[in-house]
Amino acid sequence: MGAPGQRPSNGQTAGNRGAGNIGQDTRSNSTSTDTMNSSDGKSQGTTGQSADSSTQGTSKAGDKGTTAGNDNSTSGGNGAVRDGQQRGPGGMSGNGGPGKSMGGPGGGMGGGRGGQSSSAYATPLAIFAAVFFGAFVFIAYRFRAREWKLGERNRGLMLWTVLGAGFFLRMAIAPWISGHMDLMLFRNWATTAADSLSGFYTNGSSDYPPFYIYILYVIGKIGSTDAFSLYMFVLLRLPNILADIVTAYMLYRLASKRVGFGISIGLALFYVFNPAVFINSTFWGQVDSFFTMLIVGMIVLLVENRIGWSTVLFTIAVLMKPQGIIYGPILFFELLRQRKVQPWLLAVGAAVVTTILVVLPFSWGQEPLWLLDLYKGTVGEYPYASVNAYNFFALIGGNYTQDTTTLFLFSYHTWGMICIVLVTLFTWWMYIRSRKPQFAAAAGLVLIAGVFTFASSMHERYLFPAAALAVLAYLYLRERRFLWLAGGFSLTIFLNTFDIFYSSNSRDQYGIILCVTSLLNVLLFGYLVKVVWDCSKSNTIEAVPAKDRVPSGLPSGKPAWGASSQAVNTTMEK
Repeated sequence: MGAPGQRPSNGQTAGNRGAGNIGQDTRSNSTSTDTMNSSDGKSQGTTGQSADSSTQGTSKAGDKGTTAGNDNSTSGGNGAVRDGQQRGPGGMSGNGGPGKSMGGPGGGMGGGRGGQSSSAYATPLAIFAAVFFGAFVFIAYRFRAREWKLGERNRGLMLWTVLGAGFFLRMAIAPWISGHMDLMLFRNWATTAADSLSGFYTNGSSDYPPFYIYILYVIGKIGSTDAFSLYMFVLLRLPNILADIVTAYMLYRLASKRVGFGISIGLALFYVFNPAVFINSTFWGQVDSFFTMLIVGMIVLLVENRIGWSTVLFTIAVLMKPQGIIYGPILFFELLRQRKVQPWLLAVGAAVVTTILVVLPFSWGQEPLWLLDLYKGTVGEYPYASVNAYNFFALIGGNYTQDTTTLFLFSYHTWGMICIVLVTLFTWWMYIRSRKPQFAAAAGLVLIAGVFTFASSMHERYLFPAAALAVLAYLYLRERRFLWLAGGFSLTIFLNTFDIFYSSNSRDQYGIILCVTSLLNVLLFGYLVKVVWDCSKSNTIEAVPAKDRVPSGLPSGKPAWGASSQAVNTTMEK
């Protein structure tokens, strides 16, 4: 690992981040990030995270590409570049010339294969991922027909050791990784929100939806103090690091009620140390972990028939990321299945109240329909067949191809819309066949995997929730093939994110990782369709087998943390 405290080059320029049809995350047109500056013109970050503070031009963050330096390359005239893609060999190199990088250890915001110290972190991460996925395959095969026997004594200690190790490992690494350019803009927004929360949109020009601005507001307030000002980039990662741990805990708690302690702790380990999860929150510094936590909570509450609270989380997800609307059909399907008026009224009421509470503080001095205009402004801003999403369109050469380009009879955009409709109708059909709310997780997995794989304007991180949803589908439907899907989607998510984060200097590169990952995503979706078809038959969704249940001698039939020396036998069947 590199040494802390590297200083950046001066004159870096960031701009033109791509956006998609299902919801580009952010856009900030500020001409200067003075809030990131110290008196000498350089920002003070965490250990090893000093960065240049003079950013000129249009800055955009979230799910978009970044342009740095003097590069004038364009695609379709819009100048979009690969997410994490930097011009010049030094990661975030700019006018300072080649070889000058931005950031401390980790070499540059966004990486770059030619990027000096940033590449030093690519190799350890790749080795860790290879070990993880190798271990996953070995364990999945080794224990597919064997019982796991784990004593219940100290089971609470085992759980918190796993969660604690995952948390502290992330916190130990975070100060040494410069992260993506997104972190610089999140820092700018956090400072702006801390100065005036209600004036966040009127004083600036960000198109990031309002919910996560509350999180940035708290971070900005904490980071403005002398004690924490040097750790701003760690603070920006903290909500999503915590979200990783919370999501793993939710999966564990659900699993402990359905498949016993052995598999439960295994699933917690799978999520906590999953490279696809790790690289997003800790290396990139993005917010997909927080978003995924909301989606997982929404589905769990929906299955438990807590329609109101499920709608609250869904609404928050949409108010955090526009692509949250992808998961809206799940709630719609369940409301139709219940065939009652009361759940509809409860859902509508919960959505309206939640929206008002989240949006109202930002609405002073705004036009009545300002939020609608905010979302509309992100749709179609960068119309490409694929925006670094390694999917079907990328596989056939459509990455950063204008979505108005004709592919056979229709444009990429039209084909994408047709596929969204077909995926949604297929999911609805499967939901009707299943006649069970437990099918919600599988439905969510089909929706996100299908839309990501075959819709236009997708970004590399939109598939991120698929790993957690596949685990959730396994727990509800007791179909072991969902575990293989969890591993498969984790692999493609990691490869896509890794390749963009540590991308080469040519956004038009049609490389082996793009081809292999895109093909895997297409094949995984085909396999998912087969699995969902099999599981949608109503008689396949059964009660948990007796041998997977917790022994009846335990209180309430639930696992008690460290209360009994009795062993729980579990098996990964089907």
